[in-house]
Amino acid sequence: MPGRETIVAIDRMLGQPDIWRPISLTPSQTWNSLLALTVPLAAVLVAARMDGDDQGEMMFAIVGIATFSALLGLFQILSGIGSAVYFYRITDPVSMVGLFANRNHHAFFLAIALLVAATLLRDELMRKRQRKIVQVGLTFAAIILTASVALIGSRAGFAAGVVAFCIGYAVVGMAWSAGQAEQDGRRRDRRSSLPLAARWKKLVLYAPPALLMLVLGVVLWLGTRTSAVARFMGEGVADDLRVRAWPTVQSMIETYWLTGSGFGSFASVYKMFEPDALLQPSYFNHAHNDWTEALLTGGLPFVLIMLATFLWLGRAILAKGAQNLIKGYRGDVRLLVLAVTGLLAAASFTDYPLRVPSVQTVSIMLLLMITYSRAGRAERQVSGRRDRERDCDSGLRA
Repeated sequence: MPGRETIVAIDRMLGQPDIWRPISLTPSQTWNSLLALTVPLAAVLVAARMDGDDQGEMMFAIVGIATFSALLGLFQILSGIGSAVYFYRITDPVSMVGLFANRNHHAFFLAIALLVAATLLRDELMRKRQRKIVQVGLTFAAIILTASVALIGSRAGFAAGVVAFCIGYAVVGMAWSAGQAEQDGRRRDRRSSLPLAARWKKLVLYAPPALLMLVLGVVLWLGTRTSAVARFMGEGVADDLRVRAWPTVQSMIETYWLTGSGFGSFASVYKMFEPDALLQPSYFNHAHNDWTEALLTGGLPFVLIMLATFLWLGRAILAKGAQNLIKGYRGDVRLLVLAVTGLLAAASFTDYPLRVPSVQTVSIMLLLMITYSRAGRAERQVSGRRDRERDCDSGLRA
């Protein structure tokens, strides 16, 4: 098999030239990868048991955890290097990593939570009996999440945050405008004047983008390396180890694309190809392009499995339709799932967010909300009442 020449040479030196070896070059790490799937498997089992009401509670939990992580990241920056609020031995001790060890993964998680917060806020604005406290809380969380993504220092996370903000603002803006138009219609029926109210509504509608520009302006003015804006301006992408190591990763792909080197084997196999010019005290743990690492470690069979998964997911999403995708309706998660899937797919070209258990859990639960959904308790009660009435009518006719 290709890429096993070094292993064969070692076996010959040991006097065991005919010994059978597993396909994986690092069997123990491959077993570790399999055992690590217990977390996403648990997420699948839990999500399969959730109904419509549970899914709403889960979305609020995502926003709450992300907001806490963002505030924790701010406290980490204020407390300085070596603070006890950095929870991991191997981490970025000068960045806002929050509950994570890596600032990129933290930024991606906050961007996902920002989309979830926008979807929940849209649903709140569509309620007949609106809960103002919940609306204020979600708005506050969205502001905290947006500002934190800009301050974390992740370039890819910053781009994901901008996309998430634009999509979320479009969703909330349309829901808010529709609600205000309905209220204006009632007021016109009462022959009341609306010029002052219309001005206030325009101010409220355009306030979030203005606030975002103000936050980015403050970040740019501070100009420290803790902000993604500063990294965009002051750090050359060509100096990034991920870019300099790409030719080596390409040669690895050319060697192992057919059968793969084994899941979890990248860090060890990379040492076999690592040029002297890239040797340094820190280790290169992933290809920082999960699409290529999937091909490198899983080979062609795993690529076929991924293609089958994409076909299944695309069919499930298309079955929901695309009419009024942005405006949506209360409880509609089509745009949310599409946006999260797109962000994670794009982020996987420069990083490996879906290898983080928390991001795995959130993404799997959101995917199951659109591919497999159960009615909420209220909907089931109404449906049961209708069934009983239908049975009663049938009995009377009989």
